[in-house]
Amino acid sequence: MIVRNFEYLLALYREGHYGNAARICNVSQPTLSSGIRQLEKDMGVEIVRHGRRYDGLTLEGYRVLALAQKMSDDCRALDRELAALRSGFEGELRLGIVPGTTSISPILSAALAEKFPLLQQTISTASPCSLLQGIKSNGLDVALMHLENTCMEDFDTRVLHKERLFLFGCFGLELPASVTWEDVLSRQLCLLASTFSVAVESRLEQSKMRSVVTDSVSVLVSHISTGRFFAVLPQSLANNFLHVANVRAVVITGTPSHCTIALVAGKNSFESASVRAFLEVASSPELAIPVRAIMSIHRRLRAKD
Repeated sequence: MIVRNFEYLLALYREGHYGNAARICNVSQPTLSSGIRQLEKDMGVEIVRHGRRYDGLTLEGYRVLALAQKMSDDCRALDRELAALRSGFEGELRLGIVPGTTSISPILSAALAEKFPLLQQTISTASPCSLLQGIKSNGLDVALMHLENTCMEDFDTRVLHKERLFLFGCFGLELPASVTWEDVLSRQLCLLASTFSVAVESRLEQSKMRSVVTDSVSVLVSHISTGRFFAVLPQSLANNFLHVANVRAVVITGTPSHCTIALVAGKNSFESASVRAFLEVASSPELAIPVRAIMSIHRRLRAKD
């Protein structure tokens, strides 16, 4: 196996002696010599200056040695990650979320904590631009956000689900079954910052009135409870209004009507141990039950047929 032959080369370079290198690798000297000759055959270059004794590496040999060291380091890192997963997985997951996913993220983190109790989770809320920059700068491992706000070429993504958009507010006695975007934009709105896709943001910019914008769900709920303001939100946030008297949820018709929630990470970052663990939990069939439950709460606030 080529990885084993790289180990032979590294041992020979460190020990400077075929016999000592063979003992370090726990093989016979002929086995080690054969492995290095096979490596030279595979690479198509002479790696070791051949003579009666070890006499150093060729110029090409030093280049192969650097590759061997990198592969050895990568293999050790992979061994550590796999061992951590087998033993309970200690480490850290740095998750970034947009405010519109604050009802879904606790379901994910709770399931992750149950399966990997030794994993440290750090969760921060920010705008889509800040989250993507955090991923690029290695300040975040993964983000929970709208797929529509992500450049597919720069990041790896995994779609979790789609959510319907609703208008939340105190409608009085005449509760409509649905509202159009024209009706939404004619109302006084309180909006949750950094929650929407680009398509929804473009719609909201056409509002006929000045909106109140906040990054706090509790502040938004307080404004809606006054009866003066209305909020456009994804359906998973309906649970925040269950304790508020007279608040109802009305489906918004027209385009856009949905938002797509996805996990977003840097290119090839889904291969890291912590993100793989998170993906495993997020994709598990068991998680579908609590997610469906939170997604169906809006029905308690809908107009009765």
